[in-house]
Amino acid sequence: MHTMEVRPPVPSRSSSRWRRYGRLAAANFVRGASYACGTAAIGLMAWWVQTR
Repeated sequence: MHTMEVRPPVPSRSSSRWRRYGRLAAANFVRGASYACGTAAIGLMAWWVQTR
């Protein structure tokens, strides 16, 4: 069965759903990146204090 390869045109309702998923993924990525940067900054500060 090759029904997955041929798709009908995407209705506007579905594109708004994908846009919402994209915004959610972007928000999660930004949150994760900021968390990682904060963790790295705290680790760098702790290392700098210990090496002084």
